[in-house]
Amino acid sequence: MPPWAQVVAVVGSFVATVLLTNTEYRAHGTSFGFPGAAYNALVCPIYEELIFRGWVLGRLRRWRSAPMAIVVSSLLSGLFHLRDVFWMDPLRLARTMATTGLLLGPLLALVTLRCRSVWPAVILHDMNNLTYFLR
Repeated sequence: MPPWAQVVAVVGSFVATVLLTNTEYRAHGTSFGFPGAAYNALVCPIYEELIFRGWVLGRLRRWRSAPMAIVVSSLLSGLFHLRDVFWMDPLRLARTMATTGLLLGPLLALVTLRCRSVWPAVILHDMNNLTYFLR
């Protein structure tokens, strides 16, 4: 599949997921059948890491330097968290986006490049998201 088609597929899937998730969350308080927080803690780290550290970082790393690939994939990952606008207050959302794009994203990208696998980043991301339940 050509790169432009991959981008269209990912963006289209993201928009559809956000809209469908918002509709379900408002009607039932769930996302894909899970309570919103549980879905975010358990499922999101898998697909987010596959997209941002697997696909985006991997593609960028082939054509650009490691620092450039890390910065771009991390900022896109932070921006991706704008989808949480439906259940986070604005200050918490801004903190989440900044933390993801500026701290967690680069750390997970470095782990992915160092380990040559996305799965350690998935585990670390999952552990980070589970801290939501420790508050």
